[in-house]
Amino acid sequence: MTPKVGGGRPWGPIRAENPAARKLAETLRRHVDDSGKTLAVLSGEISMSKAQTGVYLAGKVPTQAFIAALIRATIRPELRERRQEEALALREQAMRPAPRTTTGAPVVAGPGAGYAVELAPAQARQIETYDRLTRALEQRAEVERAKNNSDKLVMVLLNMIHQLDRRVTDLAKERDQLLARPRSEALEDAERKLARAEEQEQRARAELRRAEEKQRQAEDLEARVTDQLRQLTDELDRLRASDTTSPLDTLPALADEAEAGPVSADPVGDDIDAALARATAVNDEDNTTLNRLTSQLNEPTADVVQDNPPDNPGVLASRSVSAASPLPGVPDEGQEAVRALLQRSPAPDLFVRFLAEATRWENVQVHGIKRQNAKPGAPLDYSGYLRLRRQGSQFGGFAYVYAEHSSINLRLHHTREQLDAIGATQARTRITGHRGYRVSIDLTDETSLTQAIHLAELAYTAT
Repeated sequence: MTPKVGGGRPWGPIRAENPAARKLAETLRRHVDDSGKTLAVLSGEISMSKAQTGVYLAGKVPTQAFIAALIRATIRPELRERRQEEALALREQAMRPAPRTTTGAPVVAGPGAGYAVELAPAQARQIETYDRLTRALEQRAEVERAKNNSDKLVMVLLNMIHQLDRRVTDLAKERDQLLARPRSEALEDAERKLARAEEQEQRARAELRRAEEKQRQAEDLEARVTDQLRQLTDELDRLRASDTTSPLDTLPALADEAEAGPVSADPVGDDIDAALARATAVNDEDNTTLNRLTSQLNEPTADVVQDNPPDNPGVLASRSVSAASPLPGVPDEGQEAVRALLQRSPAPDLFVRFLAEATRWENVQVHGIKRQNAKPGAPLDYSGYLRLRRQGSQFGGFAYVYAEHSSINLRLHHTREQLDAIGATQARTRITGHRGYRVSIDLTDETSLTQAIHLAELAYTAT
């Protein structure tokens, strides 16, 4: 028995009267499998008994009404017409199969001899090519939707980052004004809001990097699918030499993508978190779609940027960060906490490589953070960020590193012009946080890693 694509009870054997009837049954079964519906559910939707539905799907030539009802119940609206045409063409062949020759009887040659025998294979090739063409069209539609999602998400995240920059600046001013007064509840509230806003900005930048990577993946896939469509169209034209109409003329139009809703201007942190959660969901959905399409196009997975959802527990195992190898420089008591952060990191490999390089420098150690109001003797906290410190230095550290975001905050005071002059084009200046740490860089690729290590060396030397 043939296993069903979506699992469940396997299909029984197909007992068809001729090859066209078998091809029709296989096609209809595939539609049912792709829909994920059981025969019980499908029978109810097409108003036919489960037994009779099973008979038609086992090879008996179905009625036109059955084909139309099954297509309507299993195929997306924009593809129904094409799928129904294909199925009805197969039904026509099944109803009028090519005549069989009697064993041992001489074949009488004459006008058109052999035409009926050749017709069925030729039609089968056309139908097969139509099927591949339709699937390629579906792939192009999915790629375009994913690309549109990424395009819109990039714009939304850029807007969000701009809003967060303003929010961070305003909260920093509010905090600085309150610093002149005795410590109060208002100051603590301002500090909490500022820390939350800075963390949200880091998350937004991480999602922006993911969305931009999805853009590049989608553009590459779109070019390949378009080339495949062109090749299939040419192939079909050769098969239908007597028909000058391009198959693309009758292919279903793509559904218009819904416009993105207005970006919320509400500065409340809860609303920002909700927006970031939606951004993550869109990135995850597009990642699943693009990787699936890449696999369908038989593209080697090594050539595709594999992007695990941030909350995927297996993210470390699927990248080159080994679950068995200790994280370089991180004390034993911090290993578990930092690994948990790396599971949500957009670039864990780059972050670990940065740690491995920095902790090879003389007297460099990795420390957790001592939280405010911590009791004497309480262990250091490794669940937020880490401090890289040169032992014996009078300064607290030359870098603060964020495993969750693969970001590096350095004890430097360089201006934008100075950063550009030394080739640190991916670094950015900061106006918030500790006054000594005014340069940050996100690890996104080999170039950013090289620049981050160079900047860290400058900060290390200065301390």
